[in-house]
Amino acid sequence: MSLIERYIFQKAASATLIILGSLAGVVWIIQALKGIDIINTNGQTIFAYLSLTTLAVPNLLVAIIPIALLLSTISTINAMNTNTELVVLTASGCSNWTIAKPLIILAFLCSLFTGIVGHVVSPLSLIKLRSFVTEMRADLVSVLIQEGSFNKIDKGLTFHISERNAGGILTGILISDEREEDTGLIYTAKEGFLTRSTQGSYLKLKDGEIQQINRKDDSITLINYQSYIFDLSSFSGSNSKKEGDIKAKERTTFELFNPAQNDNYYKKYPTRYTSEIHERFSEMLWPFAYIFMILAFAGQARSNRQSFSASISAAAISVIIARGMGFSAISSIRTDPNAVYLVYFLPIACIIFGAYFIVSNRPASLPKPVIDIIDKYNATLLGKFEQIYSRYKMFRRRLAGVKT
Repeated sequence: MSLIERYIFQKAASATLIILGSLAGVVWIIQALKGIDIINTNGQTIFAYLSLTTLAVPNLLVAIIPIALLLSTISTINAMNTNTELVVLTASGCSNWTIAKPLIILAFLCSLFTGIVGHVVSPLSLIKLRSFVTEMRADLVSVLIQEGSFNKIDKGLTFHISERNAGGILTGILISDEREEDTGLIYTAKEGFLTRSTQGSYLKLKDGEIQQINRKDDSITLINYQSYIFDLSSFSGSNSKKEGDIKAKERTTFELFNPAQNDNYYKKYPTRYTSEIHERFSEMLWPFAYIFMILAFAGQARSNRQSFSASISAAAISVIIARGMGFSAISSIRTDPNAVYLVYFLPIACIIFGAYFIVSNRPASLPKPVIDIIDKYNATLLGKFEQIYSRYKMFRRRLAGVKT
């Protein structure tokens, strides 16, 4: 890249990293606030809290990365136009590709990062998140259940223990399982203790009885046992340890292309696998679509700042409409396989549209009536912002004791 191209790339890349970091931070804070009760109600450590909230972030990064690129591109081009840098580049004989090349390279890097996160990192983080949640819920039995009281762990699932002894031994155990509509189960045991393996967390019960109640005919079956394993992952909220229950979003792309023969989830929802595959690959096209659309509308020098603002707004509106149609197309794949063509057509059409105006060396524009509406709205918004800023300055002056 030439010196000016490296300059543009550096400005856009630094802006992308700052915006991406800010958006990721906001997403993490939202996840953290949603899970703040983990420490208060589940008795978990701060490490468990941070791990749980962080594992949910990669799944949202796929959507955040293109947005960060879009905002940084708009910011970079707007700053260059404001500082008359676009005018200088045009006057010096630089072609549109001088501006487009570093931004397209940045789009390629963002596309590559989006692919790595979407195809590998996000599915693995979601699987780890499931396992983490299962372990935490399993800890409820050994940590939170109060002695001598009935503790409702999940809908239809109640635990009771008489006493908690040294070494984690629980005595006088009673478990009422009413989660099945037609069957009720009551487990009793003299003692038990929590155990873990690579497959999950379990409560090992000793010397007890199982009462199975059939609600269809009110019959009761009694089963005595010396040792019984109660699967604590069964109330993790999603039965995460069963391979057939792992959702399409929690599979790597390689697994989506090669589902196991005994994959019950795939047998039940085959179209969700197809939809997820096309969504991941189409997401890698949108960074290019954003760049080309912005360059088509606002990649040329403008002498009128209001006109340039309208161009930026027109580009943003066009991108939002195209992206919204893209989300609808992804959802439609599950019911209409032909929607897959629209999933790829939309970003590719945006790329071709932008490339045409870049090559032809002329800016794209919405119809004049639409531009007039955008200009009017922008002027109104700018006026309100100036009023608010003026009131803020007056407020600061009064705080400083300056007479107005």
